[in-house]
Amino acid sequence: MAAGNIGPRQKMINMMYLVLTAMLALNVSAEILKAFAMINQSLEDTNVSISQKNVVLYAAFESKMKDEPGKTKASYDKAMIVKRESEAMLAYIRSIKTEMIDLGGNKNGEEDEGDYKVVQGVRTVIEDGNIDISSHLLVNPDGNSKKGAELMSKINAYRKAVLGVLPAGDRSKVKIYVEEAKDPGAASGSNVKKNWLQSNFGDMPLSGVITLFTKFESDIRNTETEVVAYLLGAIDAASFKFDNLEAKVIAKSNYVLTGQEYEADVLLVAYDSRQALDIRLEGGGTVPVESGLGRYKVRASAEGMKKWGGFIVVKNPGTGEETRYPFNTEYTVAKPAAVISPDKMNVFYIGVDNPVSISAPGVIPANLMPSMTAGSISGKEGKYTVKVSQPGEVTVDVRGKGPDGKTTAVLGSSKFRVKYVPDPIATIGGLESGQVGTAQFKAQGGMIALLKDFVFDLRFEIQSFRMIYIAPRQDPQVITVTGPVYSSQAATIIRNAKPGDRFIFDEVKAIGPDKVTRKLNAVTYGLN
Repeated sequence: MAAGNIGPRQKMINMMYLVLTAMLALNVSAEILKAFAMINQSLEDTNVSISQKNVVLYAAFESKMKDEPGKTKASYDKAMIVKRESEAMLAYIRSIKTEMIDLGGNKNGEEDEGDYKVVQGVRTVIEDGNIDISSHLLVNPDGNSKKGAELMSKINAYRKAVLGVLPAGDRSKVKIYVEEAKDPGAASGSNVKKNWLQSNFGDMPLSGVITLFTKFESDIRNTETEVVAYLLGAIDAASFKFDNLEAKVIAKSNYVLTGQEYEADVLLVAYDSRQALDIRLEGGGTVPVESGLGRYKVRASAEGMKKWGGFIVVKNPGTGEETRYPFNTEYTVAKPAAVISPDKMNVFYIGVDNPVSISAPGVIPANLMPSMTAGSISGKEGKYTVKVSQPGEVTVDVRGKGPDGKTTAVLGSSKFRVKYVPDPIATIGGLESGQVGTAQFKAQGGMIALLKDFVFDLRFEIQSFRMIYIAPRQDPQVITVTGPVYSSQAATIIRNAKPGDRFIFDEVKAIGPDKVTRKLNAVTYGLN
C-alpha cells in the first residue's frame, strides 16, 4: 500500500485506512469477552486438578525416600528442583495477573471481589475489554517494557531449569508445555515485525490477557507433572508388573459451548489383574474396582462444597511391601437454579417492553417455561419481553421441561419492582430554563418533553401549555397553546421579541407510552 512514489494526499488516505483497520480490530464484542471469562474459569478449574495430581506425585516421592533412600535420592533432589522452580514461577505469573486484575477492577492495590462483575452468570473482571492495561504494563509502546522483558527472561529460565534435570537423551520423551518466549520473524511479504510481547499483549482486551496468564499457569503445572512423573518412574521402572492394558478417555470438560473446542486426553492404562486394586477412603470404607479402575459413586443430598479422598495401596510384587498413594479432591452440590436477568435494570416499567434474559443450567433454552404473578411475559429460547400495567411488585417464576418431557418444579424465582416511567422535563426546543440568546430562542418551533438519563429511549408528546410573555413597560400577554407547536399568535409574539424580554411556560401537560397524562415543570427564559 505504501510502495513506490505517492503524493501527500494518497499518504494521508493510506494512514486513515490503517487507523480504521486498527479500530475495527479493537472492536471486541461482549460475547467474545464473555467467552474469554468462561475459558479462564475452565482453565482455573483444570489447574486445581493438576495441582492435586502433583501433590500425589510428591507424596509418592516422599514414600520412596522413606523406604529406599539410596535408590531414590538422586531423582528426589531433581524433583525438588522442579517443585521449587515451578512454585517460584507460578508466584511470579500470579503477581502480574493480580496486578492486571486490580488495574481493571477497583484499583485498591490488591485482588478482591470488588475487581469483578457478573455478566449473565459469568464472573469476569470489571474492565474486561480494556486494551491499554496489558499494553502499558507488558509492552510499553515500542515493545521494550522492563516488566515484559523480565517475564520473557523468567519463562526461558524456568524452561531451561526443568530441562536441566532430564538426561539429554530422554528430553524428547517428556512433554514440556512451557514454550520458549522468543520474538517471531516477520510475516511473509510484510516489513512489519512484532516482537513476542507485542504479539501476545499489545492492544489485547484484558479478559483475553488474563486467560493467557491462566494458560501460562496451566502450562507450568502440566510441565511439572510430566517431569516429576518421569523422575518418579525412572527410580524403579521394573518394580511393578502389568498384564492388562486398557484405553481411557479423560475429558477436560463434558460441558462445551457452541464455538468452543471439546478436548480430551486418551490414555493407555496398564494394571495388574493378579493384584486387586485397593482404594481406601478417609474415615473408612473402600471404593469398588472394575477393570483396574475405581468407581466412586455417592448421591448428592445436601448443598455445599463436598471434599473426599483417601489413598491407593499398592503392594510391591517382589518384597510384598505396601505403598500408599494419597489423593484428595472436592466437588460442589447445588440446587437446580434459573438465572433471570433484566436486560435494563432490576425494575419493570409500565407502558414499555421490558427485555429479560433467562437461563437455567441443565435445561436447554427452548424448554424454559417462565411465568409471572401480574402482567405478561412472552418470547422464547432465553429472550423474553415483560409487560406490566400496575405499580408494585411482581414475581417471575421459571420452570422447564426435562429430557423426559415432564415439567420440573420451580427452578428459580425473582422479584421485581414495577414503576411508572419518570416524568420528563419541559423544554423549548430542547433548551432548559435560563438566559438564552434571542436568535437561538426564536429558532425553536415549540415545546419538547425530554426524558434524560433513562434506560429506555421513549418519547413523550406535549398536549398543551401556557405561554406568558413579559416585556419591559408592557402588560403581560398570556396565550394557551394546544399541542407541542406554537400557535400563530404565540409565534408572532416570539418573532417580535427583543433582548430583555422574558417568557414563562407553565401548565405543561404531556402523555407518554403508558398513556398517563402528566403535568410537567414550568420553565422560564430570559432573552439576551
